Amino acid sequence: MLASILLLAVSIAQAEVPPVPGLCTAPVPTDRESPGCYQTGRLEMASPPGELYWHIHQFPTLEAATVEAGRHRWATVAQAHSRIWLYVLDEKSARIDGGAPRAVIGPLHPPAGPVTAHFAESIFPPGMRTRVHSHPGPEAFYVIEGEQCMETPDDRQRVGAGSTYLVDRGPHLQAAPRGRRNLVLILAPHGQAAVVPGGDWQPSGFCDR
Repeated sequence: MLASILLLAVSIAQAEVPPVPGLCTAPVPTDRESPGCYQTGRLEMASPPGELYWHIHQFPTLEAATVEAGRHRWATVAQAHSRIWLYVLDEKSARIDGGAPRAVIGPLHPPAGPVTAHFAESIFPPGMRTRVHSHPGPEAFYVIEGEQCMETPDDRQRVGAGSTYLVDRGPHLQAAPRGRRNLVLILAPHGQAAVVPGGDWQPSGFCDR
């Protein structure tokens, strides 16, 4: 009986969580400081390999990042959190000239067939969290500032600034008890929604504390 009551309470709490503004697919607001998750770029990949790594480099100028992006098959330049970033999807040993390397995240296992890489920036003020959701492919994060809390059916973790996290598949949620900024990558089959709300899994409340 007690377990049923607790499960109902968690379900109600999840239903009361509002959707994250932007859902990682809407354009970045003009003020660039609105809470939420907003798309900063995308890449269409006709036939990616079964294993990729996300290389993140910070560049001093847009021009320098754009020149280096032109050397790679799958690369894009983004302006996020008042900085200029070069994103390259390639093998782990890919050579990237210029800029300051910030992270290499992987291995990422793209869905079969044509894939869209969705890049986003996210700002969560203290106390903000997502609903339970999933994606049709892997999702990766690089935390710029603050601390991100992650919970999946198999893991609970707090991810600090300068660190990364990868969700290969399945339901999860993220939160920022004390606030955070991050960069986001979602790999999804071409034409499919990048964010799938809901799911039967119920989180423990780890990220609410």
